[in-house]
Amino acid sequence: MARFAELVVLALAAAACPAGADVNQPPRRSTELPRPRDGDVAVQEELQAARRAGTVEAYDLFIARNRRHRLAAVGRRERARLAAPRR
Repeated sequence: MARFAELVVLALAAAACPAGADVNQPPRRSTELPRPRDGDVAVQEELQAARRAGTVEAYDLFIARNRRHRLAAVGRRERARLAAPRR
């Protein structure tokens, strides 16, 4: 029974690794999929959306979603200006 299990493991390993494949080589990236977007671009676009909305709620959402990003400080300043009482 142990010999049978060993043969099954070898057969599965052979099926997973095609002949001539270099097991030390990382798999190639599929060229059919688009590359992921730059995360900074997405955060900048969210800040622009908050600016277009021009509401405290929009800035609150931006800050909550991106509180650790460097642009969160910009959002906080702009929100404070927007929330400050008018004279």
